Amino acid sequence: MLVDKIMNFENNFAEIQSNVIEKPYGKIFYDKNNPLSHDSNHALINEDNDYDLAIIDIVNFYKSIAITPRVYTFTRNNSTVGQYLESKGFNKSIEEICFFVQKNKIIIDIPRTIDIKRLKQVDETIYELLNSDNEEGEWGYKSLIKSIDKENFYLFGGYDDNKLVCIASLYQQNDISRVNNVFTKKDKRGNGFGSQLINFITDFNDKSLKSISYLYAHNSTAIKIYKKAGYEEMNAITRGCYWLD
Repeated sequence: MLVDKIMNFENNFAEIQSNVIEKPYGKIFYDKNNPLSHDSNHALINEDNDYDLAIIDIVNFYKSIAITPRVYTFTRNNSTVGQYLESKGFNKSIEEICFFVQKNKIIIDIPRTIDIKRLKQVDETIYELLNSDNEEGEWGYKSLIKSIDKENFYLFGGYDDNKLVCIASLYQQNDISRVNNVFTKKDKRGNGFGSQLINFITDFNDKSLKSISYLYAHNSTAIKIYKKAGYEEMNAITRGCYWLD
């Protein structure tokens, strides 16, 4: 089922921007050079494992590299892993509606005013763009540096008057692709650049990748744009984040 495919995708998505340690109970993702990125530094614990052993191993590992121990869960309902982590004193953040899948590929009715091209390297112009707001900043920049050379990873940039004003990425695995890093420079927002970039990605995905596209979103303004492009909420997936201070 599509929900299972997306949950599996999410469980392994960090592999494009992190180092990975395979464990009997799951996986540890980490990037010591990007400690502020939770997506780059968290563990996966499979259900029906020795949770005590997993927690001890995960906590010891992240503490050894001075990073907060953190575990992500992606489930259809309550996570037994998450419940156990909570019982052991982990803090939690649960987001029940955060994933959207593009069930109908719709081109938003807006004229193209920017030049969009694929970016093959991450440079200072991207760093400047991301640091125009506190939303992503340095950790987002470092995540892109780690991802840019990975197979089936596409980074697109939108240019207005030859200046980079927005970016977005697309990562494909088999028949599923994930839209990520959708970001418009702070002083350029409200000009429809994000909508134009989403249109480009919709067309690229339809003609080149021929995959089902989905994304994670929590910003209400961005969600309105995604819905115009045919993205619908996936209420079936719950994302849990658990960490130990």
